[in-house]
Amino acid sequence: MRLKSIQLLASLTLLTLAAPVWARTHSATAISDGSTTVAGTQLKAGDYELKVDDNASQLQVIQNGKVVAQAPVHWVQLPQKPAGTSVLLDDGKIVEVDFGGNTQAVQIVSSQ
Repeated sequence: MRLKSIQLLASLTLLTLAAPVWARTHSATAISDGSTTVAGTQLKAGDYELKVDDNASQLQVIQNGKVVAQAPVHWVQLPQKPAGTSVLLDDGKIVEVDFGGNTQAVQIVSSQ
């Protein structure tokens, strides 16, 4: 009986360690004209990649392979899957990223 318990514990430990491997990274492309902000950070004109892992609480804003900003996010459930990925703005601020083919989106947590 003790051997079975040890095997079960070892199996659960391996599954727990392997879980991050199964995590999916969601990404979107955003183009700034120089007036776009995310979480209070002004984005210079150019192309950006927005990345967030499944169930993560931080969105990374990447330009030329470097993280230029991070924003706290929370996940929301969409009523239906969007056809394509979209970045939603409100008065020049990135407020939400919807990922095509996924019913979950991330909303930027406002500091206000």
